[in-house]
This record gives sequence, C-alpha cells and structure tokens, in this order.
Amino acid sequence: MMSLAKQMYDYYAKPYLGEKGQDMVEYALMLAIIVGIGWLIYQQSGIANSINNVFSNADSLMNQAASTSTQTQTTP
Repeated sequence: MMSLAKQMYDYYAKPYLGEKGQDMVEYALMLAIIVGIGWLIYQQSGIANSINNVFSNADSLMNQAASTSTQTQTTP
C-alpha cells in the first residue's frame, strides 16, 4: 500500500513541484501585460483629463463646503 502512495506521488505531484517558480513568472508577465494595456488605454482615450476634472470638481466642492461651514459657525 505504501508503494502505491509513493507511485501516485511520484506520478502526480512530483512533476508539478518544480514549476512553482515558473508559474509565478507567468503570472507576473500576465499582470505586466494587463497593466501595460490599461496604461495605454488610459493615455490614448483621454480619460486622464476626465479623472483630473472629477478630482478638481470634488476639491472645489469640498473647499466651498468648508468655507460655508466656517462662515455659518462664526456668525451668531
């Protein structure tokens, strides 16, 4: 029975144990490709300006709310 377990281990598990590093490299390359494609889409589509506008509008609204809040607190 023990030799059967060893044979199964040698046949099924042992060949894959040496490929863990290779799998990590493949995942890293896939991630790099996906990030690169995303960066190209970000640069080419003009979405950068839209994102900057959203944050600029949010900043101005927060500043306006803060100034309104301090004005209402100081006036009795």
